[in-house]
Formats: sequence, C-alpha cells, structure tokens
Amino acid sequence: MATYNISFIGAGNVASSLCAGLAAAGHRIVSVASKSGDSAGELAAVTGAQHRTDLSVPDSCDILFLAVTDSAIAEVAARVEIPSRTLLVHTAGSVSLAALGRDRNAGVFYPLQTFTRGFSPDLGKVPFFIEATDSDAMEVIRELGKSVGAGSWECDSLQRSKLHVAAVFTNNFSNFMMTTGEVIAAEAGFDPSLLKPLAEETMRKVLRMGPVMAQTGPAKRDDEGTVKSHIDLLSFSPEHQELYRLISSMISGHYKKGMI
Repeated sequence: MATYNISFIGAGNVASSLCAGLAAAGHRIVSVASKSGDSAGELAAVTGAQHRTDLSVPDSCDILFLAVTDSAIAEVAARVEIPSRTLLVHTAGSVSLAALGRDRNAGVFYPLQTFTRGFSPDLGKVPFFIEATDSDAMEVIRELGKSVGAGSWECDSLQRSKLHVAAVFTNNFSNFMMTTGEVIAAEAGFDPSLLKPLAEETMRKVLRMGPVMAQTGPAKRDDEGTVKSHIDLLSFSPEHQELYRLISSMISGHYKKGMI
C-alpha cells in the first residue's frame, strides 16, 4: 500500500487523532497549521512536522487535510496555496464536496466517530465515508481509509449529510439524554454517578442486541399510567416534561407499528 506525505490545516481533536493514526500507518505528516498557533505547534512537534502559520504546504505534500470548522471549509479551500498535484480533502460530515471549489483532485474523508481531547478513539474500528471529484482521487482516499481505519465506504454528499444526522442522534442526543438523567437524579437528591452502571449496561445491550431489541421501559410497554406519573414528577421543568412526552410518544408509536 502506498504511503503519502500529508499536511493539515487545523489542529483540533479530529486533526490530532488523524495525525496520530496516519503516522502510525506509515504515512508522513509534513506540516501542520491552524488559526491558533499554539495547538498547531504542539501537534507539529509531536508528529515531527513543520509548523506553518499561513495557508501553504511544503512542495512534497501529497494530501492536504482541511480539519477546520464546517463554516470555514469553503473559505480556507479558496485561499489555500498548494501544488496542483496535491489532493485537497475535508473531513466534515455535513459539508458538500463542492465546498472545496475544485472539479479534480479533491475529496472528503469523513470519520464516523466522536472526537474529544484526551479520549483518542481506536481508529482501527472507525469507518470512513468518502467522496471524490475523480477516480484517481477516490483511489487515494480509499487507500487511506484502509490503511488507518476499518475501511472506506463511498457515498455522495447527500448520503453523508444524512449519515451525519444519524450520528448526531446516536452520539450527541444520547449523551444529552444522560446529562438530563443526571439533572433529574440530582433533583431527587442522589449522586448522578449512581446512573453509570445503568449507562454501561444499556450500551452493552445495544452493542450486543441492537437498539431495537434492547429497548425497554414504560413507553415501549405502552404503560400510559407510568408515563403520566413520570410527566407529573417532572413538573419542576416544563422542558423536561415536553422532552419526556415527545420521546415516549415516539417510542410507543414505533413499537405499536411492529417495527422490530
């Protein structure tokens, strides 16, 4: 498998994880730049790369990753100074390939994973969803996914955006549900950490059985009495009441339709 000289613009959580994973897979990180010079300097030092303060890359750069905020991708892509042969790639789930402003030698390399500083994921288990302007770019990006992750899945920008929505439900929304659970446990006078064994067992079952089969609770049983009593108990927070009511209704409706 080919190895590549890779540069990054952006030095946040995604860039840090990808830098480490790509370097471990045998690729060479040649430069890192970001709006915040400190983070780019630190990441460059760790990977043995050049620290750059502008939107340029070394002449040896084969692939440039734009690991910047979604709203900045189009602007940075328009301003970046790279050799004509350098493949330009962004890592966002909800930003189209067209945002890169190129009809050749550009692509998307979206890791379906959550990234938080201090909690580096095992990239070997991460699927990458890829798109490219041309077949040559696609082949390079496909190879990268195989070298650093669980593989590459081709998709267009619309499919990837929908997958990003699925990821928000799976990760961001489920995490906020646990935040809400902690608030309610604290309201009852208990240490929220007492919910941790429940969270662990819930995820264990989801991973083993799938979320449809793992679902339990009063809404799934269509236990209207318990649902009503829970809503009454949430009288201290109209927002929590509405959230409980909506989600219980959706769970009940899902299982009444026999969608199992």
